[in-house]
Amino acid sequence: MFNFFKNLTWYPPAETRIPWSAILSAFTRPSGNFTKSLCNYLGVDHCILGESARALLFKLLETLKRQDGGQRDEVLIPGYTCYSVAAAVAKADLKIAVYDLDPKTLHADLDSIKKAISEKTLAVVTQHLFGMLTPIDELKGIAHKSGVYLIEDAAQAFGKVDGGKLPGTMGDFGIFSFGRGKPLPIGGGGALVSHDHLDVLDGIKLNSQGNGYNQTVVSAVIQIMSKPAFYWIPEMLPLGLGETVFESDFHVKGIPNAIDTMLVKAMPILDELNTHRKRLSGVYSNYLADNLLIKNKTTEQTSIIRFPVMLPHTILMKDLNRLGVRRMYPKAISDEHSIKPYLKTNQEPTPGAEEIAEQFFTLPTHMGINDNLAGQISLAVQKY
Repeated sequence: MFNFFKNLTWYPPAETRIPWSAILSAFTRPSGNFTKSLCNYLGVDHCILGESARALLFKLLETLKRQDGGQRDEVLIPGYTCYSVAAAVAKADLKIAVYDLDPKTLHADLDSIKKAISEKTLAVVTQHLFGMLTPIDELKGIAHKSGVYLIEDAAQAFGKVDGGKLPGTMGDFGIFSFGRGKPLPIGGGGALVSHDHLDVLDGIKLNSQGNGYNQTVVSAVIQIMSKPAFYWIPEMLPLGLGETVFESDFHVKGIPNAIDTMLVKAMPILDELNTHRKRLSGVYSNYLADNLLIKNKTTEQTSIIRFPVMLPHTILMKDLNRLGVRRMYPKAISDEHSIKPYLKTNQEPTPGAEEIAEQFFTLPTHMGINDNLAGQISLAVQKY
């Protein structure tokens, strides 16, 4: 009987924790002002909230395209990234161009960007994959030298950094996501910020999304079902948990009132979540020091929402799956069949992105994992 219940203990791969006070406030006082809170926290001048990060990225690209007069029709994105980035480019009726990543650091391959950027490039999107910071200054220099905007995708990196600027505030524009599994996992909503480009943000208009009570109820249910004693239930159901899908036909609306309110009330927990992630990243680094192939120094500066580790030629076994170990995105952008029709012709190969897609797994760093459990997960990973 003990083994039966032990086998039903499943850990989610990413953070789901939201204070119950934030959820309840969405029903009792649905009138937040997260725009002001976010701008103050990030130290930026301009901020727009939307239903999702991909909706805001789409509106940004659509506005840049309109202001450019349609002369440039390509957007350069990482060869391994969330499919929502590619979907936003496709919805803006722009061509997707890709650049490679270095699998040893997860940083952008600068030589690949220099080869891929052209007179048709409207913008370059960079990212902080898993929350591991990418150096922005050199990327920004490359983009600006070609008269191109640099869009910083900070969907996986939100919060204070030791000895540096905050992610999402270093490019021309920053994109944040507050969906499930993100640094502040409200279950919906996104933000677009900028220091200098008020003229662009002024051109972005979003219709109201309404009260958002349905999303709030979903967030409440997730709080319960993500407990290790219950998480096996949604894992066994055909809900598509963790499934990455390319979908360019998505809604583009403003942020619901309830989500806005939850963000205001949940914001104080962000630093606590990030401190916990940073500590667990240290635990994983210590246990797996001899096996880690990533040479990214930013693990000491920032919090990692899902700690990446390379397991070459390993099938994800059920015992690892139960411990919250997962893959991230299943394929490199150029290899995803549903994205190929939207790619520009004559793409350069992205072997680094393909290696990341094929061989990288992620270890959970959320509040449901303590130091002892992180050690057990590390030992389970070492067997493979």
